[in-house]
Amino acid sequence: MPSSRFNCAARAIALCGVFALPAAPACALNILLCNDDGITAANLRALKSKLVAAGHSVAVAAPIDNQSGRGGYIAFLTPIGTLTGKERGALALGLAAGAPGVGVDAGDADVSYVNGTPVAACLYGVDVLAKKKWGGAPDLVISGPNEGNNTGAINASSGTFNNLVYMINRGLPAMAVSDATTTQVTWSGALPASHRVYEVAGIVVKLVDTLVANKAKAGGLLMPEGVGLNVNVPDFSAGAGAALPYRFTRIGKASSYLPAFYEKLSDSPLAVASGVNYPVPGISLATGGTMLPSGVTLPKDTAATSEDNVIATKTAVTISPVEGVPQARRAFEDAMKIKLNGIAQ
Repeated sequence: MPSSRFNCAARAIALCGVFALPAAPACALNILLCNDDGITAANLRALKSKLVAAGHSVAVAAPIDNQSGRGGYIAFLTPIGTLTGKERGALALGLAAGAPGVGVDAGDADVSYVNGTPVAACLYGVDVLAKKKWGGAPDLVISGPNEGNNTGAINASSGTFNNLVYMINRGLPAMAVSDATTTQVTWSGALPASHRVYEVAGIVVKLVDTLVANKAKAGGLLMPEGVGLNVNVPDFSAGAGAALPYRFTRIGKASSYLPAFYEKLSDSPLAVASGVNYPVPGISLATGGTMLPSGVTLPKDTAATSEDNVIATKTAVTISPVEGVPQARRAFEDAMKIKLNGIAQ
């Protein structure tokens, strides 16, 4: 299938001539979806169905299993192994031990899995799948929607967010989307149209179609090169998703989940509540900046513009513009040059 990067106006005129449409249609995009919750996550599949219904061409490349919290990890120079048959996706798709490490959902030829990390799966989507389906790179990459918000300091640990960073650095328009609900919902075509996963998908489709509609105002681009979006959907009552406003925010440091090292996991209330009540060392999460190990403090962020603080109000979908390369601002560069004067030029 050829790329969708052609003159939208020309296509609109042709379509209007045939169907006598009252208004020019928006351009369809070639969209790659990836995530870190795995191939069977209902959020992912619901978004695919909504995007296809909106006229976009969509391909999915996702991990076979839940890979939350793997960040930007890649197993370099390590072959993708065959499945054990015990992976979340393998069980749902009926794949036995020994099945290929990279494959396709027999029920949907546009959904591929990778027995690897979130970034590995997303790179497969860009470097292999997109070329096979569209003959080139996707017009847009969407990572998510994730099961649980990714805000502030926790973003560094998020596979959903790191997919975004990798795609930005590939020069592709990209966004990461995360939903407040952390419940793992396995995809089923029997999920009712009123289910939250479809409401979240509708929120994302509206954002995508707005970017498309405003391309002419942005030099013909979906997004400036080198910039992407971190999008978080707050908790909302059933049926209220479509009415949520969108608000520009900053990443900030505030986060609902902050990782910390515990000498005994049994000292972490979250670990205990999760059934990991063991007196052994490990990393757990301090929810909302509380439940930290004794004597440990973390920086506070009370800024009203920080995405997690807005999400906590449950009043808007947050949109935080993100750059892929974490270069310090010029003022900080100059300050470090003064501090390192004499050894660095």
